[in-house]
Amino acid sequence: MVLGAGVLVGCHSAPPSKPETKFILTPDDRAAVAKGQPLDTMVIESPAGNVTFTHKKHYERVNGDCTTCHAKVFPQALEPLNYKRATHRAAEGTMTSCAYCHAVGGSAFAADSNCTKCHAEREH
Repeated sequence: MVLGAGVLVGCHSAPPSKPETKFILTPDDRAAVAKGQPLDTMVIESPAGNVTFTHKKHYERVNGDCTTCHAKVFPQALEPLNYKRATHRAAEGTMTSCAYCHAVGGSAFAADSNCTKCHAEREH
C-alpha cells in the first residue's frame, strides 16, 4: 500500500504515526449509545486496515461482565484510543488493549502474524 508521499507500508513495517484511533459509528450505533446500550459491532479506524470489533461476541464470551475489559483494559467510552505507533508490540509487552487477551500465550488467539484475522485488507 502507498500512503502519502510514496511511503510504502507493508504488514510488518510501521505505519506513519497517527495522533489517535477513532471509532466509526453509524446513526444506529449513535442511537444505541444514546440509550446506554452496548454496540453489537464497532469499526475502529486503523492505518493497518480498519478493524471490525465484534463487541457482542466478546460481551457474550465474558457472560456480560463488562468489568473484564472496562475500565482496566479499555475506557467505557467512545473517545479516541491514542495508541499511535507500535500498537501491537507495545501492547503485548504491557498486556494492554487487544493484547490483554490476544498476545502469544493469552486467553484468545494470538494477534502475532495474524493481521487479517482482525484488520481489513488494505488496497495496494
